[in-house]
Amino acid sequence: MPGGKAGFRHVMDGLGLEIPAADEDLAFQLVQLCNAMTSRPLTDDELRLMAGYPRPLALLFPGLLDH
Repeated sequence: MPGGKAGFRHVMDGLGLEIPAADEDLAFQLVQLCNAMTSRPLTDDELRLMAGYPRPLALLFPGLLDH
């Protein structure tokens, strides 16, 4: 299983999720942050939520949109 961003794309492709290129880095950062916070793999539903709403969810992490 590939890791990092390649692994992220592999999992998202496997779920049939397309993330707009402009939001891909943000969704990837959200997945990393949430995974680190929970110390467990994210569920398919959590991944779908992050793929579908990366900008609104990024508001939960002050400064994330400033990059």
